[in-house]
Amino acid sequence: MTSTPSWHVAGPPARDDLAEWTTATLDQGELGPIPPLAQPAPAGRTHLILGGGVHVRRQPGPAGAPPVWYVHGLGGSSTDWTRLSAALASRATGYSLDLPGSGRSDPPPGGRYSPQVDARVVAATIERVGDGPVHLVGNSYGGVVVTEVAAGWPHLVRTLTVLAPAVPDLRLTGDRGADPRLGMLLMPGTAGLAYQRLGSIAPTARARGMGELCFGRPEVVTEQDYALAAREHAWRARLPWVYESMIGNLRGLMSSYLRTGQRSFAAVAGRITVPTLVVWGTRDRLVDVRLSRRAAAAYPDAQLLVIAGCGHVPQMEEPETTARAMLAHWARTVTGSDFAPTEPDLAGAPSRSVPAAVGTSSS
Repeated sequence: MTSTPSWHVAGPPARDDLAEWTTATLDQGELGPIPPLAQPAPAGRTHLILGGGVHVRRQPGPAGAPPVWYVHGLGGSSTDWTRLSAALASRATGYSLDLPGSGRSDPPPGGRYSPQVDARVVAATIERVGDGPVHLVGNSYGGVVVTEVAAGWPHLVRTLTVLAPAVPDLRLTGDRGADPRLGMLLMPGTAGLAYQRLGSIAPTARARGMGELCFGRPEVVTEQDYALAAREHAWRARLPWVYESMIGNLRGLMSSYLRTGQRSFAAVAGRITVPTLVVWGTRDRLVDVRLSRRAAAAYPDAQLLVIAGCGHVPQMEEPETTARAMLAHWARTVTGSDFAPTEPDLAGAPSRSVPAAVGTSSS
């Protein structure tokens, strides 16, 4: 089979100067050891949720530690959270799930893909497996999903953290993150061409393409990282629903952008009652960092962390900085607990963390 290079997306320019938009603080306490991507992900098990199997990985924490749930983005999986969940393992018990049709989870019954459908699955999984209310975290597409969960099931959520949420971007600008040609996927008859295109990209090329697309500094990704990611892509490619789920979720996300009134993203975010932390990288090539202030303003009680030099997956590229901001964020809602920040620092110019592993989430 002839191999096709991965899609090239130029994306918006790097805006490291926008790190000054940060309003969040960083906890200075001790974190758990942060592993490389080659470190095996925590063990998991599959649960029957709303008629389908949902795979959930568990990162053990101290006895009595609060639960934190992680939701990945489009094309990603529960393994996207290995580094961040390890950093927070000294303070929380982590649960990362594979959304329906992703990772090791079954496709959704009836083949229905959308952030709203996935939100129902996430809420039902937390109710079945977790001990709510929980600290809820989502990246990109997962950021939209967890926003729906926090608005629709407020009793399950203690705090909300969204990393580069895939918010609607309807600006008429040529240097935006999302490729305007993706709108063609909403047209009937285009799915087959998209499946063919995705199937023509070799696993190694896909891994490298995702690293170059999702990282602000892709040069930190090692050959070992790419090899592990390629093996995962090759395994996923054998599943009969792999491309259907990716295109289905992308279509569902774009359809959600057309929602108006009380169903729009801004309206949903405006109904959230818990403190929210919004995290963004200044070199995000998929969701423009220039949207970060407006996105944070959509949530009634939000702080913003903008990380200089970081791309689309802060949990993988900057797990230390992200973890410290989350701990300080959690401390806002927990009085007199272990989460009280030690010598909090303004996070406007965070230090670089351990080099990152390959990001797999593209939206």
